[in-house]
Amino acid sequence: MSKKEFEPSEDQEAVRIKRREYRRVAVRLGVTLTSDSNFYVGFADNISEGGLFVATQQHVDVGTTVDLEIGLPDGGELLEATALVRWQRANGDPANGILPGFGASFIEIADEDRARLEAFIESREPLFYPE
Repeated sequence: MSKKEFEPSEDQEAVRIKRREYRRVAVRLGVTLTSDSNFYVGFADNISEGGLFVATQQHVDVGTTVDLEIGLPDGGELLEATALVRWQRANGDPANGILPGFGASFIEIADEDRARLEAFIESREPLFYPE
């Protein structure tokens, strides 16, 4: 199983631009995460080929590397990836659709899982339309 690695950027402007580089879709997918010392559960609220937003009440520090397992509705095995937490939202406003959680960018994902993710995203309406 070959893996494709992504070079994380420290520059916040580069992260913002990269976020727009990929087509992002709204989802409700179960996610489990593990870091060096913790286990977390949440759900992906939106996802792209470059990363995802994980809605969770649990705090995950910016800069933390997490191993993800994401349940896609294609009936296949859990999608596995490694991601870097880029930003954290401690408080949300669920009544207005603003959930607590964090944004993370994929830094490693198997080619087969990337292909499944791309196919899933292509089958959905985009959350944000390209400019």
